[in-house]
Amino acid sequence: MKSEGKKKANKVPTKLMLAWNSRSVSMAISVVLMMQVTYYSTEILGIGSAAVGALFMAAKLFDGVTDLIAGFIIDKTNTKLGKARPYELFIIPLWLLIIAFYSTPDIGTTGKMIYIFVTYVLINSVCATFLQSCETVFLGRAVKEDAKRAKILSIGGVIVMLFSAVSSILLPQLMANLGTQPGGWSKIALIYGVPMLLIGICRFLFVKEIPIDQESEDKNKVGFVEGLKLVAKNKYIFMFSLLVLLSFLLTNTLSIVGTYYFTYIFGNLGLMSVIGMLSLLSPFFFLLFPVAIRTIGSISFVKFGLAVALIAAVIRFFFPSNLMVIVVTTLVISVGSQTLTMMNHYFILQCIDYGEIKTGKRVEGTPTAIASFANKVGSGVASLLVGGFMALFGFISSASVQTDSAILSIRLLYSVIPAVILVIMLIVVHFFDVEKVLAKLRPQAEAES
Repeated sequence: MKSEGKKKANKVPTKLMLAWNSRSVSMAISVVLMMQVTYYSTEILGIGSAAVGALFMAAKLFDGVTDLIAGFIIDKTNTKLGKARPYELFIIPLWLLIIAFYSTPDIGTTGKMIYIFVTYVLINSVCATFLQSCETVFLGRAVKEDAKRAKILSIGGVIVMLFSAVSSILLPQLMANLGTQPGGWSKIALIYGVPMLLIGICRFLFVKEIPIDQESEDKNKVGFVEGLKLVAKNKYIFMFSLLVLLSFLLTNTLSIVGTYYFTYIFGNLGLMSVIGMLSLLSPFFFLLFPVAIRTIGSISFVKFGLAVALIAAVIRFFFPSNLMVIVVTTLVISVGSQTLTMMNHYFILQCIDYGEIKTGKRVEGTPTAIASFANKVGSGVASLLVGGFMALFGFISSASVQTDSAILSIRLLYSVIPAVILVIMLIVVHFFDVEKVLAKLRPQAEAES
């Protein structure tokens, strides 16, 4: 009877599950599309790969400032709609700016560089910053139980991955058919942008924050400097932010290089859709996540996933032209690395809980903003890494044939470099024991209160 009551208490309403993950789907699709910024800038706009890499990395410098500002603003927000919910509206300008980015006018190389830099900064440093910084805070205030949060994130991960997989199948075909036409990329952006904008706004419309006791709210109000000092005492948020940075460096590097890999090694960009088709299997692996986490613990499960992904990354280097090996290892690396990113908000909330127990103050926006900044730095470093590494090996933008050294750079970026990133992630995860520490601290804190 007790277990049945617990199951009912932890049941998540279907409406909440769908409404919450609507914006997650929209953001995931925006990431799929924005992963092609390097390819679009070099192959369509004709800007050099090194210049493009440096440009997007420079854009990330704004994120360090805007992420902290966004976190501070969210911590200070107290409206009728709630603390985090109002910032969900940034999904509207996000998609409008993405459409504008892929509609770059023909205004000369310098003009194009300025245009893509400004729109890219607005997309990432403003819109994506507020959307990512408010998400964990919103989840913590809309859903109070850890079990419900984990369920929303794990099942939501399946929903998001299914949409991402379909998007990944469709995009190479659109790129191959529309991408070479005048205005083709504007059409691609509109095909994604219009429906995703409408879907993305559903979380704002249908999910509400649970009212918080005002006295508790006032107690946790801190200034900008004090908030930074409190977060500085929380070692786990910095460890997790490093993991987020490495995770997005890995994902974005593979995504960016994948387009070049299929263009120059397989000689057929359309074959990338095979990767997308197989990725439809990924969500079904994610259904096992909650069971695995309950059985061996979330951190042990992350370690296992990263180790398997590492083995797959090494294997693919030795079979560069074997489509089956590339497809299978892509699936394994994707599923293995997603063991961390799918539970992103779950781990951040654990870091926030740890900070509250250690300092007596609950700071939500700033820790989330730091993790968000790490996300975007990882994405920016990926653009710089790919552009600079390929240029170093003699890659020439828009050339129909590349030198052997340029081909080698693409192979290394698709196998050896990801393997190195995964090794570093495994080392960091080994020391990230917040779950174990909280299991000891929570009972003590409850007894003292």
